[in-house]
Amino acid sequence: MANIKLSGGFIMKFIKQIALTAIILAGLAFSFSGTKPTPVEAAITSSYLRITVVRPSWWDDDSNWQVLRVADSDTILNNNTYASITYYSIESYVSDTYYNVGAGGFGEYDCDGVVFYDVPISSISGKYIDLARLSTNDPATATVNNKTTAEVYTLGLNNRLWRIWNNPAGDEGIYRPEGESAESRNVSNAVISSLLYGYLTCSANVSNGYLAYPALNANYNLSGRTYLETDTVLDFVSVDDYAAGRGTGVTVEVSDKVAAMAVEYAASQSSGFISTTIDNAKDNYLLLATLGTIAVLISVAFLAITKKRQST
Repeated sequence: MANIKLSGGFIMKFIKQIALTAIILAGLAFSFSGTKPTPVEAAITSSYLRITVVRPSWWDDDSNWQVLRVADSDTILNNNTYASITYYSIESYVSDTYYNVGAGGFGEYDCDGVVFYDVPISSISGKYIDLARLSTNDPATATVNNKTTAEVYTLGLNNRLWRIWNNPAGDEGIYRPEGESAESRNVSNAVISSLLYGYLTCSANVSNGYLAYPALNANYNLSGRTYLETDTVLDFVSVDDYAAGRGTGVTVEVSDKVAAMAVEYAASQSSGFISTTIDNAKDNYLLLATLGTIAVLISVAFLAITKKRQST
């Protein structure tokens, strides 16, 4: 049998690849460890993004219809040309210990928790948007009581919290805190849970997938929080379900979802590494066994190459 000669550079490259693989496997094993998830209904698809909004407490007065409006121009929104406007209602609401009424958190003015809008990515990209309070839920007859300044929606804008200014006498603006000094890092874990409900763990997308992780981590301090086992979020069973609509999902711990998104993002940024997309497995134990088998095979291959090199 011919001798196999391996250069020192090849060996070092192989060792580096093993180290990177070990890190990824360890992160995946951590992120999917724990009890088996409980089947539930999930309600986000790969076609949607989630927008997080904080309102002044008066924004909800008089049972106004609170909408996100989308149109082809700011003129359409400013003139309330209702037939050319698409309206999106609030999808969900979460009370918050920071953005609340009274002392204890955000102190500039009273806020009323956090609301979320789920919008098709194709419907909002490059369009003009505003947030508005309408007198009724019939656009043809409604009066626009208040609205934010119309602006163009740009990629990744939903990865920051949108706080409406406190200016009931006129048009409002939207403040979007960003970075490690962002006030949005102070929101409760309940808000993080609802925020991540709109993100797909294994999707390579800046609007609703793991490519948004760096922005989300900076703006909401995802990795620096203390999560409890009761902090949970809805997730999909498999990436195959991402585009299928509101199918059956699973409840996972928020800490696991954060860790998994971080691992997926790190893998996507690793030069030369072929990242395997890992489904949110139906059976965590099967996934761990699979990862363990891969780790063993890598170790055996490395030992075999080392032995052959020593024998030359």
